[in-house]
Formats: sequence, C-alpha cells, structure tokens
Amino acid sequence: HDLIHYNLKSSNIMLDGSGEAKVGDWGLAKLLPLLDRYVLSSKVQSALGYMAPEFTCRTVKITEKCDVYGFGVLVLEVMTGRTPVEYMEDDVIVLCDVVRAALDEGKVEECVDEKLCGKFPLEEAVPIMKLGLVCTSQVPSNRPDMSEVVNILELIRCPQDSPEAELG
Repeated sequence: HDLIHYNLKSSNIMLDGSGEAKVGDWGLAKLLPLLDRYVLSSKVQSALGYMAPEFTCRTVKITEKCDVYGFGVLVLEVMTGRTPVEYMEDDVIVLCDVVRAALDEGKVEECVDEKLCGKFPLEEAVPIMKLGLVCTSQVPSNRPDMSEVVNILELIRCPQDSPEAELG
C-alpha cells in the first residue's frame, strides 16, 4: 500500500555509502494516520516551504500529493542551491515563485546553481525544474503521482529511449 511521509525536506534525505538517497524521519507518517489523515496546520511542526498548501486547510484530506509537493520543492532546492523560503528584512521570497517567474520570463536557466555547472547536464536542468514546478502546483489534482514523476525523470535522463524518439 502507499506510504505518505508528510514531511519531505532536504534535512530528511540522507545518502548511504554508495551515494543512494534514503528518506528518514518517518515520525509524522506514523502520527498523522492516527489523526484520520486530517491535519490542523498548528499541529504540524515542519519547515515552511516544503509543506503542500492543503496542510493549512482543515477540510482538505491529506493525500500522497503532499509528498509530491515536497519532492517538487526538493527538486527546485537541489537545482537552484536555494532554500524553499528566504526571509528578507521586509519580504518573504518563496523559491517556487522565483523559479515560476523565471520560467515565465524564459530565464529559468539562470536559476540553476553554479555549483552544478560541469557536474550536471544543463540540457536536463530546464525540464527537471519544470517538473519541480508541476509537482508544486497549488492544486493537488494538478500534481503528477510519484510513478509519473519517475517516468518523467527517466525520459529526461534517457530521451532516446522514449517512444517519440523511436518514431523519429
């Protein structure tokens, strides 16, 4: 059956000895089902910026799409090297909004963390950041499920293996 983590964020992702990512801190995943999967935002202590918007609504059922949202934020965080939320003197900057605005202006490549240059195929950066944005849609039903996310990542990584490539 499906597991919902409820608290995906970069500090809960660890790398093992072979460099494989492992998800830790399953505390909320154990607690929230006891609350019948309905959540009051005041009861959830987590990093702002990773939580899906529906966590703040009492009447919205929490689903797997919450983890998709958190994954999307993680993707954008890794690709940009920025935190999900930056607090300025008189403003709050939300990473999803910054990347979405850059995409709208045709400048999303400028958001890619300089540290990735030369270590990451930049032709994959834009589609990966677009995936991160789709995953962070405000509307849960507009987010893909994780199996779709995996398929999209595989297509980005190996476009020659896609059905469209075989037709061309």
